[in-house]
Amino acid sequence: MNPLPVRSLWLALSLTAACGTAPAAESPARDDIFRAAGPSEFILLTARGELVSADIEPERVVGPDVNLGVYAADRGRGGQTVRGVAFDRVVNVTATAHGAAGIVGAMPLDLSVTRADTGLRARGLLAGALSDYRLDERQLTGTIGRCSYELTRTGRTYEGSRRCEGQPHRVSVLLPRGLSSWSDAALAATLGLLLGA
Repeated sequence: MNPLPVRSLWLALSLTAACGTAPAAESPARDDIFRAAGPSEFILLTARGELVSADIEPERVVGPDVNLGVYAADRGRGGQTVRGVAFDRVVNVTATAHGAAGIVGAMPLDLSVTRADTGLRARGLLAGALSDYRLDERQLTGTIGRCSYELTRTGRTYEGSRRCEGQPHRVSVLLPRGLSSWSDAALAATLGLLLGA
């Protein structure tokens, strides 16, 4: 999905919040944003009006703040390489069967990724920040980069609180179905880049 319609909805959401009307988490614009989302769109929307959106396909992640390509890793290494730019930082990360390693900006990314019966867990460094997070069909929880999440799945979205160096606030995250075709390590690294910025 082209991110422009969602960006225009974000502008409406920002104007609504600036005028002091209903909180963004309860605004009709919030429902409009999620209703407008295509099947391959990732969306993070906070109660303060912050919006991150990206179209996620098997070989790319593209949005207003991110432009990443997903490639077969160099011969002999196996796995996938994620390269491009995310939030004004150069990304070059290789995902293998057991984890992901590389750089984000000038900082290291080094994640160990394991799968349990219900989901996956990633532990290590994400852009130089200690991280430990879990994703399954019911929850998205843990520390991702500079932010901590406590989200529970409600319908299509994960809902709950996020804290990034301040007071916690409400947040909603929509994960596209297409992510299920990615390797666990590539998925964990990409989610880390989108959620830990």
